[in-house]
Amino acid sequence: MGFEAECLPKQAEEFCRRKEKRGERSYPPEREISLGMKKFAFGESQRISRETEFEKIMRRGKSFADHYFVVYVLESKPGVNGISGSAKRVGQRTARPRVGLSVDRRIGKAVIRNRIKRWMREVFRFHQSSLKDGIQIISIARSSTKELINYPEVEKRMVALWSKAGILRK
Repeated sequence: MGFEAECLPKQAEEFCRRKEKRGERSYPPEREISLGMKKFAFGESQRISRETEFEKIMRRGKSFADHYFVVYVLESKPGVNGISGSAKRVGQRTARPRVGLSVDRRIGKAVIRNRIKRWMREVFRFHQSSLKDGIQIISIARSSTKELINYPEVEKRMVALWSKAGILRK
């Protein structure tokens, strides 16, 4: 255990240096080590997957849209998850935002749809700490989303929609 604790910073620093040489995006080693993966975790409790939850958020929440995405936002009562279909989640404390993703078949074949979903998930995962607590978000990709060719474009559009919805912390 002592050996791992001593080697981890050196390995992370070396890993980042190698990524930078290849031109890949990398965070400073201090940030990667200090934040760990906990801050960027995207657990099962943060996913909205039940159809009843989707319908409730879409019915009760506010919608915001641009050319590429539609976002439905519902703010839960502070501290308690008001939208819960399973007995396991009833009364569960929700300090973290939750997200549900939808990408229609009209967008393209499975490879394209999965890539867009993966990018949307990553945007949420990296920016969840800047979202207000107790927020529930449904993000729907429109058919024009297939025009977006890379992750930074998807990130820019989704964060712009979230700021338009007023769910980003100040």
